[in-house]
Amino acid sequence: MADLPGKRIQDKLESIKSNIKNSYDYFQDNYKRFNDFRSFVFESSLTTDDVTMLQAMGFPQLEFNILEAYISRLLGEFSKSEPAIEVSAQDADALSASVIEMVEAHMRFALSDDDNEHMRYQVYKDLLSGGFSAIKIFTDYDSPMSLKQNIYLERVFDPTLCGFDPKARMAHKGDGNYCFELFPMTKEEFENDYPKIDISKLSFRRDFEGFNWSYINNNKETLIVADYYVKKPKRMKIVQVRDGRVMPRAAYDEMVENWNDMSSVPPAIVGERSTKIDHIVRYRLIENMVLECEETDFTMLPIVFVDGDSILLRGNNNGDVRQMTRPYVFHAKDAQRLKNRAGIGLANAIENEVQHKFAVAEEALPNQPEYMEAWINPQHENVLVHKAFLDNDPDKPIPAPWSSVPKVPCPPEISSTFQGTDSLIQQILGSYDASLGINKNQLSGVAVVEAATQSNSAAMPYVVGFMHGLQRAAQIYVELIPKYWVTPRTIPMVDDKGKRYYLPINQNNDPTFKYETNALRVSVKAGASFQVQKSRTLTMVKEMMGMSQLFAQFISEKGLNFVLDNMEGKGVEQLKDMVDSWLQEMQQQKQMAMQQQQEEMQQNPAVMKNQIEQQRLQMEREKMMLDHQIDMLKLEAEHNKIDAKIVETNKKDKAEVTKAALDHHEKMTKHMITQSGIQQKSKDIIEEI
Repeated sequence: MADLPGKRIQDKLESIKSNIKNSYDYFQDNYKRFNDFRSFVFESSLTTDDVTMLQAMGFPQLEFNILEAYISRLLGEFSKSEPAIEVSAQDADALSASVIEMVEAHMRFALSDDDNEHMRYQVYKDLLSGGFSAIKIFTDYDSPMSLKQNIYLERVFDPTLCGFDPKARMAHKGDGNYCFELFPMTKEEFENDYPKIDISKLSFRRDFEGFNWSYINNNKETLIVADYYVKKPKRMKIVQVRDGRVMPRAAYDEMVENWNDMSSVPPAIVGERSTKIDHIVRYRLIENMVLECEETDFTMLPIVFVDGDSILLRGNNNGDVRQMTRPYVFHAKDAQRLKNRAGIGLANAIENEVQHKFAVAEEALPNQPEYMEAWINPQHENVLVHKAFLDNDPDKPIPAPWSSVPKVPCPPEISSTFQGTDSLIQQILGSYDASLGINKNQLSGVAVVEAATQSNSAAMPYVVGFMHGLQRAAQIYVELIPKYWVTPRTIPMVDDKGKRYYLPINQNNDPTFKYETNALRVSVKAGASFQVQKSRTLTMVKEMMGMSQLFAQFISEKGLNFVLDNMEGKGVEQLKDMVDSWLQEMQQQKQMAMQQQQEEMQQNPAVMKNQIEQQRLQMEREKMMLDHQIDMLKLEAEHNKIDAKIVETNKKDKAEVTKAALDHHEKMTKHMITQSGIQQKSKDIIEEI
């Protein structure tokens, strides 16, 4: 065992214990309600007070629990369901479609109930019978002799031993600052696991009021070990490179340092900022010390609260808001107790029923044993013999020797109440299909299916709450994949058709699961594979095929896989494979038939003559098109010649106009010079005069 954490961590013990106690006290009513209803539904619907009262009254201690049947019906329907999983990228350009497809295929396997001890079934059972549950995500080695770690999802051992930050308001409570899980261990078990830890100073108390770190249970000293998970935010720098990826600055520097592509340069940084990333620290502690402290690879709290159909209530006195969790049968508890009381009253009336058949005078009884047998066992004999005279004296007749004792019936209110509570419970739970077929045997299967669907809808708030918790757990799972799947291994997958296969990764040219934190988001919804919904789908398809021959042909040729996906039964998967191969064979046969038909048509003289005629017509059309193109080229050439002549004529006309303009300009210039000379001579003459 590793050494104990230092004093700085030990100083946090009291604050951690205070958080655990405050969380436990805040949720204590819900813990009690969880245990009470689980005991009421699955163990006995008679409380200790009920048993004491019945014993005092001399009534039989009977119970007529029908609530478990409603829960079992919903669980049976849920066991045939499959969650619909969708994985998408936060940034469509940051991840390839192949990585997203691989993650989605693996999550179908991870959320199946085959390798996680029916986690989904057990969690949903908690919701219906207790009102809430919890899912834990953890990592562990594949086996004691393995060095490879895998990621696991499982229901916590006891949801009432888990707690969350009371300030959390989201359904999964992941927005809180901490969560914890408690593990009761006997003193011997703890000393075996932690031989160096001194627990001699622990006070093992016998009272169980409130929260105790150590106590005595069944004469065994027991102590509580707590795994406490708390968020520790860390500042870091993130960068966005030119190709759109966002990564930590340290990861970018490492990429630049290891860049081996000499023909290009690393993508440049186009954006940078500081951010906070939550890291989860795990403390393991007991009452007087912290046993372990380690920083995990989680960025979200690894224990997910799964809410059934809780409600937030505000107190009347101090106005504090508290969360109240409610099981599916919460409002039907008193109706179940009423049914028990009516059934006990009915059983008590039957038990105290008067068994006497006759009232007879002692003197009238016969002396012969064979005649007395008829009075003792009247159901065996058909003749009753009695004395008519006392001591055979005719003067002493015995009047009215016997009379029948009337049977007192059970009060009708008891029997009507016993029967009426069934419909009352159905109305409270919103489940009506249990009464179908009792009074009317002519109800169709469609009516039964529709009523079952309505009952399933009445429990849909619990399905929705379960899907919210499962989605959060799947998101945490996805965040851990690139941190643990870094070595060569084989990963189980399930495709969108439900077929399983294995994918090798991280070796040679194998694919890899590399993406940054928060790069993917997961959506989990209730799939459309409920048995009732499948029956409705098949009924709808059948009706449509009867209404439209075209639709019937389409289903028979293209929609067989759709029909098989909505069928339940042994060997359906094998039938799907057979249908796929059969459709391929049919397609090949169809293609071969078309080719054969074409070959036969080509060898037919009439067809060959028709083909020759078509070829001749085609050649004539091509010749006509070629002649037309030649004529168009000739016409275009003539147009070009005409355009050239027009251009040449325009050039000549322009030259003549230019020459005339120059001559005119020259004449005008000479005229102006002449005029200027005349004016100058006139001026000179005037000056001389």
